[in-house]
Amino acid sequence: METILCPTDFSQAADNAVNYADELAHRMKARLILFHSIYEPEGTEIVSYSGVPYNHPVRDLNYEETQKNKLAHLQTRLQNADWSTQINYETRIKYGLTKNTIAEMIQEEQADMVVLGNEGAEGLKEILVGSVAADVIQKATCPVLIIPPRATFKPLSKIVFATDLRGEPFADVNFVLRLAGLFDAEIIFLHIQTQNSTEVKEEVAAELTKIHKTLPYQNSSFYNEINAHIEDGISQFCRKHKADMLVMGYHPRTFWQNLFTQDYTQDMAYHTYLPLLVIHYRN
Repeated sequence: METILCPTDFSQAADNAVNYADELAHRMKARLILFHSIYEPEGTEIVSYSGVPYNHPVRDLNYEETQKNKLAHLQTRLQNADWSTQINYETRIKYGLTKNTIAEMIQEEQADMVVLGNEGAEGLKEILVGSVAADVIQKATCPVLIIPPRATFKPLSKIVFATDLRGEPFADVNFVLRLAGLFDAEIIFLHIQTQNSTEVKEEVAAELTKIHKTLPYQNSSFYNEINAHIEDGISQFCRKHKADMLVMGYHPRTFWQNLFTQDYTQDMAYHTYLPLLVIHYRN
């Protein structure tokens, strides 16, 4: 782990994510980049109703300076905290749409992880649509850690990895293994079986056994739970086992996405009370 990117809009949810990212950065000895995006419309011009293009929006340099000062104050607060180790803090500002600027920063800084605050929602059935978290999950090329408003950092003891067992390339979960290894945390692989079928149970058991044999991490366990509703099954399991983090894989046009009208991983990002780590599988 070398670089953690933490976007902030200076809201309470974002501040919570910054604190969480700072804790991780110290334990991982990582560079922490505090990033703020200033809204700017896409394109070089905006066409009016009459077809006459407006001029490109003029940037407010005073506002930019104000945001830079906010980042500087945030950086100073973190630097002055009582830590036994010192890490490198940096700040960045970009103009554009947040969903694009975060993706650009990931590439420019070769970020290893993005830590993002999320406001959450009322009711498990509400689905995250059009939010920054949803866009970041889709566009990111590195793991994305989404922090709920009331989540506070504590050393990881149990990490639940919800898997659909649909040909996932488990060589790509090395990031999760490294993270778990820092805390000697248990990785609990969880599959939710929606139909109570003996044949399906046997198939799931075979797949979980295969993972167990190939996984280069000893502190792990494997569960198959039966629940007609996947999100309820995951939430109940996490609460029962007192999980500290939930991990899900994002790979478009696969089981999770086909099962729901919206992408399921994004739905969990909206509702989970746990920090949610989304990893991206290679096609």
